[in-house]
Amino acid sequence: MFEFGDKYRGKYDGSVGVVKSYYASVSGYMDELLWGAMWLYKATDKEEYFEYIISKAHTFGGIGWSISEFSWDVKYAGLQVLASKLTAYSQ
Repeated sequence: MFEFGDKYRGKYDGSVGVVKSYYASVSGYMDELLWGAMWLYKATDKEEYFEYIISKAHTFGGIGWSISEFSWDVKYAGLQVLASKLTAYSQ
């Protein structure tokens, strides 16, 4: 499922246009890809997911944000918390 989402990137409301007026995606899909990769890494310990996070975090906007919102649409804050726990445990 993750590979499918990464290969066919795009906002869900781009293909389900009727939802744009009441359930629009503001953050896009990049935070969800990072969020998914983080949980897959935690669940499997497969380095490929960790490498995905590291290689995409900057270009996907995951490290430069000071963000206080976590919601169905915006996962960056949760991603940053999980990432900080990983780095705290590795020291």
